[in-house]
Amino acid sequence: MALSIVRNDITRMQVDAIVNTTNEYFQVGGLGVDAGIHDAAGPELKEALAEIGFCPAGSAVITSSFGITNCRYIIHTVGPYYIDGEHGESAQLRSCYVSVLALARKNGCRSLAFPLISTGAYRYPKAEAYSIATACIREFLLSLPDDEEMMVYLVLFDRESIAVSEKIDTGLKQFITDQYREDTKKRLAAAKSRRRPPVSGRVPHPAPNIVYRQEFLASLEEEALKEELRSDEAYEQDYAAEDRSFADMCEWWCQQKGIPKKEFYNRANITRAMFWGLKHHPEQIPKKTNALACVIGLKLDHDQAVDLLARAGLTLSKYYETDLIVEYFIQERNYDIDAINALLFDKDLALLGTCVI
Repeated sequence: MALSIVRNDITRMQVDAIVNTTNEYFQVGGLGVDAGIHDAAGPELKEALAEIGFCPAGSAVITSSFGITNCRYIIHTVGPYYIDGEHGESAQLRSCYVSVLALARKNGCRSLAFPLISTGAYRYPKAEAYSIATACIREFLLSLPDDEEMMVYLVLFDRESIAVSEKIDTGLKQFITDQYREDTKKRLAAAKSRRRPPVSGRVPHPAPNIVYRQEFLASLEEEALKEELRSDEAYEQDYAAEDRSFADMCEWWCQQKGIPKKEFYNRANITRAMFWGLKHHPEQIPKKTNALACVIGLKLDHDQAVDLLARAGLTLSKYYETDLIVEYFIQERNYDIDAINALLFDKDLALLGTCVI
């Protein structure tokens, strides 16, 4: 079970069902998703919808895909027209996703492609619409029985963008700038130390009171370190009890944090089959995006993330934008993989978790 964002024509998606956004009486107009699907499916679709006649806002109906041969069904839903956010738009939009997902499951669909509902002619703000869509889809995937899987796609056309909050965008830019400055300072300091001439002569001995203070502070630091080591002793012994593989360590963290495996898969945007491959083939290095997805799914801090990645022969690098984005979200304790993937998508970088088709 996983969720992915793709740029594509929704009528070309190789899935069990595609989702069409329409109006209550199925009137086709404009050049949006509805018109494109009708054009690809042919006149039989219009006839089938005429027989149904009406679909209330927030609901969904299903038809055959007719002339669209790469899917079996088209699920039609009526999204809300955005006024100001104070007229029940969010509840109605959530109802669209819930209705479509329930109908897809009822008809045995194991893969489903959505447009971002109501963000075209109905003017729903994309950042909020994306947040509602991903939340509804995640809740649905988590609710599925263990023996059921579904792959869900959010399909955007051409260079259509998913906005992120201004706070995240501003914070990320500042974080990347700070990392660049820190790296530049380290480089300059290293170069300066290499140019520094050797010190000759005796170094004056500090005054007695300074010596005493330094020794006193050193003793305090040593005691504090010993106390910290004693308090963490049981944890450290368990943590390093054996040389766990990447997948074994993921399972260890699930146990430590009380995260059910199914919830971990959902948070990390990976499938059970993908993790099974990591578990049973530890000699194979996981894709970096999948490894980072596991870090996010487990809600690890920076040091824990570095340790987990090292078990797969990977690291967080300050020279790769994806790594910097993930590191920023870790610093902010924001483990929303869909928010991370929205940023990666807008920057044309590979998404975390399950690969796109």
